[in-house]
Amino acid sequence: MLIGTADPEALAADAPYVTSLATEPLVCRGVELLQAVYEVHSAARLDLLPPALHPVNPPAITLTVLTARESEAGPFALAETRIVCRSGVRSRGFQVSCFVQGAAAGRLLADRWGFKARAAEIEVRPRHLGTTAVVRCDGAPVLDLRMLHPQAISAADVQFTDSMQLARTAAGHRLVQVERAYSIETVERGRPSLRVFDGAALGEPRLRPTQPVSALALTGELTIRPVRYVCRADISAFEGTERVG
Repeated sequence: MLIGTADPEALAADAPYVTSLATEPLVCRGVELLQAVYEVHSAARLDLLPPALHPVNPPAITLTVLTARESEAGPFALAETRIVCRSGVRSRGFQVSCFVQGAAAGRLLADRWGFKARAAEIEVRPRHLGTTAVVRCDGAPVLDLRMLHPQAISAADVQFTDSMQLARTAAGHRLVQVERAYSIETVERGRPSLRVFDGAALGEPRLRPTQPVSALALTGELTIRPVRYVCRADISAFEGTERVG
């Protein structure tokens, strides 16, 4: 079994400090989302994950960009880069970068769920010929993602994986399991196209997309659920998973 070899101490250097794990959900309405999966070069795949997580073959990442018109923290936008992996036998995504437009939402997501939130300008634009998403830092694009040739599909055909997000806590470094639920109104599937991908700005310069896998765009409602589990980053999830509460 492949096991991550990255030093959790080094990975946590820029991780958020979770003051209190979320006990209430964050409901986000009026969501527009674009998500793509890309295969990436495999040379560094063991070095990108902590020992609690397992690389997959072929190595891949997910790129997710969304806007929400309404939430407890007000309207906001979010962009994430996650490495596809496993925690024990469960498919997960290890978050390596996160950008948030909306200061209140960024603080809430970092403080309660361990999102590695940085400020950025984020937009998602549904179009007849395919949804587009752009993330800009200091005015410069770091991600320009598009979905080509969209085709409507059933919401029943869509599945999402939960995230593992490294955070600093009073008990030490922990991977926070972030679970999300979607109430989908419309959804399309298509082919992803990357116009801009700045790996260094997106959290990991060794991530180099090689092959597009799939993309989907949806509208609806997103609920980020209360935290139920955290996991030590330095040992297997079979040994290091801790139930919250």
